[in-house]
Amino acid sequence: MKNKTFTERKPLKGWTERRLFDGKKYEVVKKAIELGVVKEEIGKLLDWAAKPMFSGNFLWGVAKKIFNVDLQIPVLFGSWTTKAIRANLVTTRGKQIVAQQINGGTTAPVTAIAIGVGAVAAAATDTALGSESTTSGAARGAATVSNQTTTTTLDTARWVKTFTFTGSLAITEEGLFDNNTTGGNMLARQVFSAVNVVNTDTLQITHNVSLA
Repeated sequence: MKNKTFTERKPLKGWTERRLFDGKKYEVVKKAIELGVVKEEIGKLLDWAAKPMFSGNFLWGVAKKIFNVDLQIPVLFGSWTTKAIRANLVTTRGKQIVAQQINGGTTAPVTAIAIGVGAVAAAATDTALGSESTTSGAARGAATVSNQTTTTTLDTARWVKTFTFTGSLAITEEGLFDNNTTGGNMLARQVFSAVNVVNTDTLQITHNVSLA
């Protein structure tokens, strides 16, 4: 008889939500939050402030991995949306980090989100972003962390960070790190269709990793 403990186990799963906002409109949203506007109305304001991004599908991922091209062709390779959700890759080193956290092998929590302009598709052996951004408001930093419920209570770690840009960039990648400034170990990485940002734009990253 096969040992179900091993044959039915599932790997760590990660996925990320990206939302891009017009800078001036987002200031209106922040003011509404400060004034205590109800959550439902804040949601409507966020939809109003959002800017479209291209969200690639499975075929987009194949083309990116094999040919390293960003095919922003609606329907065939994805769609334009104001809320892009994409699965990410928990790296080999990331799995080691999780194991070390469980048994106390490390005391460095994963708290930072970094973004970059690297073009190469994510791989399990990655230990850093392809080309991490450090200027124009894109420098990595500490995220707001919490635990959410996916299958069982609080089985999903969540990181949320908002970047406000001071220049133009084409953001194409994102990752989680255990150092808030530079270097460190990378838990997960994803590469996505270019998000073209300009001065005052705001990009909100919500990154999830589930143990479900």
